[in-house]
Amino acid sequence: MINKKSLIRNEKGGPLVEESLLLGLAVVTVSIVIAVILQATGWAQDVVEGLLQLLQDSWSSLTQLFNMP
Repeated sequence: MINKKSLIRNEKGGPLVEESLLLGLAVVTVSIVIAVILQATGWAQDVVEGLLQLLQDSWSSLTQLFNMP
C-alpha cells in the first residue's frame, strides 16, 4: 500500500503539469477571443451590407420616382 505522505511529498512532474495546464488555458482563452472577434466582425459586416442594400434600394426608388414620363 502507498503511504499518503509519500504521495504529498512526491513533486516529480509538478512544474511540467503546471506548465501544460497554463499552456492549455492560454490556448483555450486565445481561441475564445478569436471566436468572439470573428463573430463580432461577421455581425458588423452583415449590418453594413444591410445598410448598403437599403441605401441602394432607396436610391433606386428615388430615381424611379423622378424618371416618370
